[in-house]
Amino acid sequence: MLNNYVKTFINQMSRRTGTNITEKHRTILEFAYAYYEKNRVGPLYTNIERFTGASREDIEELFPHGLNSVYSWVGIPIHSINDMCKPIAQVHVETPREVYFDYNATTPIRKEIQTVLHSYNSGKIGFGNPSSSTFLGKNAFDELMKARIKIARCLDVAPREIIFTGSGSESNNMAIKGIAMKYIQSKSKGHIITTQIEHPSVFEAIQFLGMFNFDITFLDVDKQGLISATQVQNALRSDTILVAVMAVNNEIGTVNPIAEIGRICTLAEIPFMVDGVQAFGKMDLKPRDMGISFLSLSAHKIYGPKGVGALYINDSYNLVPLVHGGEQEFHRRAGTENVSHIMAFGVAAELAQVEMKDERLRITKLRDYFIEKLDAHVPGYIINGSMEKRIHTNLNIGFPDVDSGALLISLNQIGIYVSGGSACGAGSKEASPVIKAIGVDTQKFGTVRFSFGLQTNKEDIDYLFRYLPEIISQIRDAKKDKGA
Repeated sequence: MLNNYVKTFINQMSRRTGTNITEKHRTILEFAYAYYEKNRVGPLYTNIERFTGASREDIEELFPHGLNSVYSWVGIPIHSINDMCKPIAQVHVETPREVYFDYNATTPIRKEIQTVLHSYNSGKIGFGNPSSSTFLGKNAFDELMKARIKIARCLDVAPREIIFTGSGSESNNMAIKGIAMKYIQSKSKGHIITTQIEHPSVFEAIQFLGMFNFDITFLDVDKQGLISATQVQNALRSDTILVAVMAVNNEIGTVNPIAEIGRICTLAEIPFMVDGVQAFGKMDLKPRDMGISFLSLSAHKIYGPKGVGALYINDSYNLVPLVHGGEQEFHRRAGTENVSHIMAFGVAAELAQVEMKDERLRITKLRDYFIEKLDAHVPGYIINGSMEKRIHTNLNIGFPDVDSGALLISLNQIGIYVSGGSACGAGSKEASPVIKAIGVDTQKFGTVRFSFGLQTNKEDIDYLFRYLPEIISQIRDAKKDKGA
């Protein structure tokens, strides 16, 4: 018997892949799930045919990736030598160098932030609990307020509207579930609008609410990975309780028309939640001017420590707390605050705001130089996402006839760190939902994300392109040899 979570996931996968679920699909999926629950291994084609009557040919026709789809749709781990990444390239490097092109994943802690953390951890600032009535507690409370004020100034909001959390993911969950729980006892739970390319902490939180009979609309993006304000407006209903659209996509760097969507939500008097994790510190975010009700932030994307985030909550809204207990964070998030990391977050936000304009110009020039090198050395490449409406720190590249997993590992071998656009490479059965959503031909292109930051320089790009052509050539040759 399928549980509600698995049913919801099946519905989402069918929607993403354009698969019309029939009774035959359900019979196969229910059997596969029950078989795995009993035996802890997935059923083979012969087992499925014996108990459901569906042959291998039936399964290949019914599901986009045959048995792999059956397994993944009901949560059965996939182990297949056919899904292994291709052989990696071997190149001789004269002068090894470490090059970091993965700033969208996380950023190194900058020296100014290291100083803040050291000052706290060495005891110079004290160790008091911000909620205690001692002088030590008061000092800790004052440090929290200083950080709160710094972040609030970056957004032009009131300090009391900044709530500290443990991560950007917690902030997203806090906003989404905090609104939804206000309607949990209603007969008709309400309607939520979001997109197909949200970060998992948004997508899965909203998908989770589908288990409790909230009605969800997942808007499709265009070929550039963008949502339009008109799409949101057309999807609004009388029972819509929340709109959630990210500011900047973490994979392809597209920048959505947040202010336009915000105006529509404001006129409709519907709360608007924005995942601002990839945008904060890189572009101006003014929640009150942009009609944003909730905005999530994270320190480790702006050279601060991991394990601390924040949520802007417009004063006119109340949320049901995600974490109950004490009265911390204006009664909105229980738990003793992580004082040192919050202090560091405040300084990181302040520095990012001051440097934003200059860094945007500097990195844009480097990004353009990167594209010049692509033009010269990688014919036939594609850039995924819009170039006009794109954050300057991101390039998501599709390399023709190259397995992205092999390319990623090959680059890693020579000290170049990037992120893949799918689980293994072009044609992977677990290609990124974002890449799928914008219609990239994953049979032809292997996707790799390059993201830039404070330490990126021209020499890094030169180092990459000194070896990239040979790496690509070797990967393609290996693919031909295997007849892939």
